[in-house]
Amino acid sequence: MLFYKLSRSIIVSIKVKKIELLLVCIVAVVTIVVLYNVFISIPFKDYSLDVDALRDPESLLVNSRVVLKNTGKMPLNDLFIIYDNNQDLTENLLMIKPGQTIILSPPQGASLNTVTVTTGEGLSIDKQFRSPVKLPGMIGS
Repeated sequence: MLFYKLSRSIIVSIKVKKIELLLVCIVAVVTIVVLYNVFISIPFKDYSLDVDALRDPESLLVNSRVVLKNTGKMPLNDLFIIYDNNQDLTENLLMIKPGQTIILSPPQGASLNTVTVTTGEGLSIDKQFRSPVKLPGMIGS
């Protein structure tokens, strides 16, 4: 009887330790994910710009947009946006503050192949328009 009680208490103790280990691992993983997300959101460069050009062809029309996000520490001034290397298809922005995101609609007549963004601080970014992956059963596919 004594042996049975000892073996049962050892088994319960092992189960409790497994649960504690699992909880510690979960807390560690959540902490790492949170710290990583905080770390990547901290700007390291004074002047940095992220450009995302999206062209989404639908059955009747083409949805398109250009997303500009200032990922640097300082404001970006005198932004000049050129669509498809055509000087007639341009836009000007005076300033984008740090962390600010601006969404632009390309002008009528743009063939939506490339977009070039230059800033007064010397940044020049060329991006090709990307199309999202269409999966069966999703809206717009």
